[in-house]
Amino acid sequence: MKKSITLFVLTLILSACSGVPESKEIETMVREGVLSEGLEGLFALEKFAKTNGFRESDNVYVVDVEYDLVFQKSFVDVVREIRDDPTGPQYGMFGSKFVLAAIQSNFGQFDAGDRIHKKDKVRLHKTEQGWQLAK
Repeated sequence: MKKSITLFVLTLILSACSGVPESKEIETMVREGVLSEGLEGLFALEKFAKTNGFRESDNVYVVDVEYDLVFQKSFVDVVREIRDDPTGPQYGMFGSKFVLAAIQSNFGQFDAGDRIHKKDKVRLHKTEQGWQLAK
């Protein structure tokens, strides 16, 4: 009896170690990736859903996700902030005038509260510290 309990617990531990990341872990990784470089002030990520996923190999998991980006400020506000402080850190790598064209190209003219629905395919790599979003 003791051997079967030990075997059962060991099986659970091994299956947990070799499993794929849970949806909440994936959401955290995607959120950190999308909202990096100062963009957390530009928009929020809402309505995250993992829609599909498959193991490409033992160390790679490919996931289909959907989410909404909700703008926290308008394009006009972004222009004003960058114009007021063109070398400021408010958008990380987006902190210069040259990037306004890139923001407008990616998102167009937007107002605070506007939503963009995104569908992405992300790759996760299993590392010594656990699953990580591939860059």
